[in-house]
Amino acid sequence: MYKSTHLGDVMETTCDQCHSRFRLTEKQLKQAYGKVRCGECGFTFNALNGLKNYEGELPPDYYEQLENDLEIDETQPIKDFEPEMEIGERRELSLHEAMYGSERRSFFSFGPLGWFIGILLLLAVGLAQVIYYQRYELIEDPRYQQQVINLCQLLPCAETAFASTEQLRLLERNVFTHPVANNALMVTGSFTNQAPFRQKLPEMLISLFDVRGKLIANRLFKPAEYLLEDKNRGIINPDAVVQFRLEIVDPGTDALTYEFEFF
Repeated sequence: MYKSTHLGDVMETTCDQCHSRFRLTEKQLKQAYGKVRCGECGFTFNALNGLKNYEGELPPDYYEQLENDLEIDETQPIKDFEPEMEIGERRELSLHEAMYGSERRSFFSFGPLGWFIGILLLLAVGLAQVIYYQRYELIEDPRYQQQVINLCQLLPCAETAFASTEQLRLLERNVFTHPVANNALMVTGSFTNQAPFRQKLPEMLISLFDVRGKLIANRLFKPAEYLLEDKNRGIINPDAVVQFRLEIVDPGTDALTYEFEFF
């Protein structure tokens, strides 16, 4: 019995038909009885032809000893030879290939730093999703308004749904007897939008109280009811001023104080 080479029995051979080069072991060669079928083109050839190891030619008497060891039997069926892998031209390996292999590495194969960056990206995406889906609620809080505004520059947002009534400031209000109608009052005034974004025009609640602070009457007015001009408008720009005017029934002398609220 021939003793194996000191190369771990790893050799290569070449198909006579398509000249594909394959890696094989001495164990595979013995199982095939020398006759093998190429896994690339299907051609049957003798694997002993052109057989060599990676360090150069095989010992001079290797073929004779291997043929005697194989005891080739012509009656044995041809074995389909499925090589481990095709061999390309030799080249020098880089340090990265020597340490990690020649396959392409995924983003997270760079170790803890890659995982840390990935976690940060996931957190940023998750935070952006929370802000976007809660944008109409968060826009009311001045702490989150700038983040919502920045996000809405990239993603679609309905400005007509934005509202921050706490940032609507009443500039003036006047309640006096109606100059024409009997038993009626005229209410005029103005307010401004102090928010850094456009928001929808609010509904205005006017409440009347007596001297003891007891509610006498109140009513909620829509923008189309109190606007002086352009009654179909629905948006107020930042720092814009809106003038309003209303005609209400005079509740009598008991109504001494008035309160204005936005909703």
